[in-house]
Amino acid sequence: MERFTFLDILRILSGILLINAVLSYWITSSTTWGYDGKYINPRYYWFQLGGQVNLTLAELSHYDGTDNRPIYVAINGSVYDVTSARHIYGPKGPYRFFSGKDAARAFVTGCFNKPDEFTYDLRGLDPEEARADVRKWQEFFGGNAKYWYVGVVQHEEITGDVPGECEHMKFPF
Repeated sequence: MERFTFLDILRILSGILLINAVLSYWITSSTTWGYDGKYINPRYYWFQLGGQVNLTLAELSHYDGTDNRPIYVAINGSVYDVTSARHIYGPKGPYRFFSGKDAARAFVTGCFNKPDEFTYDLRGLDPEEARADVRKWQEFFGGNAKYWYVGVVQHEEITGDVPGECEHMKFPF
């Protein structure tokens, strides 16, 4: 009587994966049944091995998609990798103004037409509403299948005037 060896089990699993990929490609034109999330992105696993990042605002500004670095978006100190949506957050994307910044205020107010709205300064806004909106956006980016949390950005103490009111031009296009 012959026994299965580890190599036999490996061959069977490889064959099942190959058949799965071929069927998937034949049916959906994708070897992953149309899935395009972080779990098939090698960068996600390299990040998981390397650990969280701790950035300053100046360091964060380099992650805007203008070079080969990942694209990061920060919301009230939480940094997310959105590189998989380069067509949205990259240099030619409609939301490129969020890349490489902690733009919590713009996320909360929906005001994209004033440069001073792209800041983490939430002074002058209703604290409970701002907290709820920030939490909503953090859940969106953290719970998205394509994006992932990468760490924190260290904020400097906020000084100066409170940003003014916005005319609420929701989208710049």
